[in-house]
Amino acid sequence: MNRNTFLQTATLGTVGLTSLPLLKRYDAGPFEKLEISITPWSLMRTGYGGDDPLGIDIFEYPRIAKSLGFDYIDHEMFHFPPDLNDKIIDQMLINSEKAGVQSAVLLTGGVGDIGDADLSKRKKALKTYKFWVDVAQKLGCKAMRNVCASYITIPHKEKLNYALEGVKELGNYAGEKGLDLLIENHNGYSSDPEWMIALMEGVNLNNVGVLGDFTNWTLRTNPETLYPDPYGGIDLLSPYIRAVSAKAEDFDTHGEETTTDYKKMFGVLQKATHLKFAGVEFFGTSISRNEGAQKTKALIERVIKEIR
Repeated sequence: MNRNTFLQTATLGTVGLTSLPLLKRYDAGPFEKLEISITPWSLMRTGYGGDDPLGIDIFEYPRIAKSLGFDYIDHEMFHFPPDLNDKIIDQMLINSEKAGVQSAVLLTGGVGDIGDADLSKRKKALKTYKFWVDVAQKLGCKAMRNVCASYITIPHKEKLNYALEGVKELGNYAGEKGLDLLIENHNGYSSDPEWMIALMEGVNLNNVGVLGDFTNWTLRTNPETLYPDPYGGIDLLSPYIRAVSAKAEDFDTHGEETTTDYKKMFGVLQKATHLKFAGVEFFGTSISRNEGAQKTKALIERVIKEIR
């Protein structure tokens, strides 16, 4: 089960190897400000306390990420204990500093929709995610990711109006904390680039942008309907993209990911002039999680070098 599936089905409470060369900042070209981070789902495939025999302790995450060659780590809200408090956050900060890693993006979602048509549910979701904005700030994150409109239950324009209200309110709050708010294409209307563009243009806040996911393009289920061109979707969203979820599951003998043409995708991403983070999200099972994360990172570095 990948992170996307887990996020859609989670019922947790609202608060609930050989190293590659160290990460370097690309110093020229369209990716000059890009950093490669690792998402925790690459190493932890269930929420805190869940049954994941191959998982790691969340407090070991910074050290292991560093040993795999990452200088930046993302966080996922479901991987923190449900009784999250400042003492736990402080311990994560201590461990991160000791390991020599920084926080990039806090991934949130799945416990309420900030674009819900029901005002009381929307307010509840906003309260929940404002708590996580505070957590992201304390962790030293540069951005927080959220999702909305993952399910199509009301008409296109009506959903957009509710999402505009919720995203603008949460975006303003994140801005007060010095954070970007990134909305991910996470199925439903959010996987329709034109809907997302209308959302970004309507919110019109300097700190609100898009986290582009390489594979989340399911518009509808039953029957499953996909946005037909993931590369074209990322192309349309590129002016708003500030981070990407670089998904990977399997690799061929040449080190190429078998679902996404990484060179083609990063070729498109040259247009994403605000891109700051490429988050490695390996969810395969045919090789170890550590190896998969390293191979994904190496692939990103290679295709960027080839493009430049």
